[in-house]
Amino acid sequence: MAGNGRTLVALFTAFLLLSLLPLPTSAQGIVGSISLECSEDPDINVKPGEYQDEVVECTVTNDGTLIAESIDITEEWDGVYVNMAISEDSFTLAAGESADFTVTLSCDERTDAEIEYEFTLTATVTAWGPIPVEGTPLSSVANHTGDVTIKEYGMVTLDMPDTSSRNMQTSEEISITFQVDNDGNAPDTIEIRITNANELEQLGFVLQNGDFLRASDVQSGGVSEQLEFIIRAPSEAQSEIRNLIVVEASSTLDNSNDVVDFDLIVEAEVDSAGLGAGLSEVSTDDLALYGAIGGGVLLLLFLLIIIGRVSKRSSKKKSAKEASSEPVIEIDDDDDLDFDLDFDDDEFPADDLDSMLDDL
Repeated sequence: MAGNGRTLVALFTAFLLLSLLPLPTSAQGIVGSISLECSEDPDINVKPGEYQDEVVECTVTNDGTLIAESIDITEEWDGVYVNMAISEDSFTLAAGESADFTVTLSCDERTDAEIEYEFTLTATVTAWGPIPVEGTPLSSVANHTGDVTIKEYGMVTLDMPDTSSRNMQTSEEISITFQVDNDGNAPDTIEIRITNANELEQLGFVLQNGDFLRASDVQSGGVSEQLEFIIRAPSEAQSEIRNLIVVEASSTLDNSNDVVDFDLIVEAEVDSAGLGAGLSEVSTDDLALYGAIGGGVLLLLFLLIIIGRVSKRSSKKKSAKEASSEPVIEIDDDDDLDFDLDFDDDEFPADDLDSMLDDL
């Protein structure tokens, strides 16, 4: 008890002596006065591939002018998904001296952006020189309060089941269907556009519902409704048309995007219509001409055969009548123009045409 009494007496005596000293005009509480200043509140980037711990830099100062102070740093923190670590938590500072320390905040990648914590840092004077003052009216305190937030980031996936080349006929319409996934850590509005729309339109393609779509308020980890672009092929194609279509989905939270591309192929009209057109021309013009020529040739051959037969029979009759007065002139069958189409003499006279010719 005697020891404790003597300590209290010494404290009060020291306080009285100090209070009697002249005060500098710039002093703000000569003994036990401290201040604490820290940098801006932390906003932690948790995007995969970009994550890094967030650091808050703080400075504690002994604002007194007479005596050194022992100072402790403590934190008030209820963070569950975020960890806090202080680089140094105790200092002994002479009058007017300052010291720096850092507060490091860390968490897992992909932490939800909705998580937010408040923190308080406290600097407390625990002793004046060798004299402990913690827990007494002589102990000064300085606070810094801030908020820890998780930075929003975007990460999108363009989910298009069919990325194979699309074969089209002229003027044919196709539907390109897809969804977009929000792999970021906050609700996102995702924009989808055909980035080479001008190029396709110059080739004759028509984008029936435009080249831009928007999927609004897609929740973190969620999927949009089904979306589609409707494309109509050019109405004419003298030769095959082949061109990439490039579809891009992008986040409005940051510059995250995903791109899908594939070929649009339009068959040339001449591949199917050219052959038909050629056949049509032959059947109406050339075939008529060729048919007329062929028919004329056959008619000529038929007439020559008939004339040959008539000549041969006439020669035989004259030879029979003039056998007594003139020598018989024999005609070699090889010299006749029978064109290998010789008919049997027994059958040919029975023909009405031969009978008619015999009367001539």
